[in-house]
Amino acid sequence: MLLRYALDVAPLWNTSEEFTEALNLLSPATQARVTKYHFTADRKLALGSQLLQRLVVSEIHSGGKPSASIPDLSSIPIIKDEKSGRPSYSPPPATEGQRWELKDYNVSHHNSRNPSLPCLVILVARVAPPSAGRQRVGVDVVPDAYNRSDSAQMFLESFRSSGVFTDYEVGIIFSPLRNDEKVKMLYLHWALKEAYVKAVGTGLVTNLLAIEFRGVNLHDTEDGAYKGVEVYINGEKRPEWKLEVGRLSRGHYFALALDGGDDWEGDTGEWKWIEFRKDIWDIWGEPVVN
Repeated sequence: MLLRYALDVAPLWNTSEEFTEALNLLSPATQARVTKYHFTADRKLALGSQLLQRLVVSEIHSGGKPSASIPDLSSIPIIKDEKSGRPSYSPPPATEGQRWELKDYNVSHHNSRNPSLPCLVILVARVAPPSAGRQRVGVDVVPDAYNRSDSAQMFLESFRSSGVFTDYEVGIIFSPLRNDEKVKMLYLHWALKEAYVKAVGTGLVTNLLAIEFRGVNLHDTEDGAYKGVEVYINGEKRPEWKLEVGRLSRGHYFALALDGGDDWEGDTGEWKWIEFRKDIWDIWGEPVVN
């Protein structure tokens, strides 16, 4: 089963009092990981990420409310994997009758730097019975347009021989006539690469040219979540990897990668847009006071 959360932090925590109120839901050590960022938007994204991670753990392992095992969000230990750099949660030993366990999750965020667009944090989690084996997931969120000061053409050309995309992928990316559609295709391929390498745990420190995605097309992606993409590793098709790419919101696409096919035939979930006050504060709003 997949759980999908999305949080728009743009309208949230826009005063120091609001930010501090939400920050105090976390432990002092986690607060320091949030406040180390200089820019306000980066701090808000970091705060949103920490809250979403603990929200998904609480929903699976505490019924979405305080319990003896999880009395508050600050009691949930999220660690950083030394090898991959990914945050993770190690669930306690399963108890008799326990139905679900958090097997893996992944987070992504994007600051659009455009006040009219969402500033997003997204999380996708894989949930299965405790007896199920290892399951992996990676997710990435990207913009759907290039909004920087230099030209989109220069941006596109910088990726022709960048060591990121294969010759086949470059051909597909540059196949549309209009630059705005080429940019969309580039971002879709980039999101797929990110989601895949995050799922396998290598990050971008790997040979990206060994990873090739086929079947990406703009029309199906714009119509909704598209599952027709295939991944090839060193020229060999890897059907055990399931991929999804599509529009998440106005201004954003997402890509999702998971190994094994069970979730694709089962409950793949819908995106749940989290409301901070209703879904987090009203339930967990007794902050930890330093």
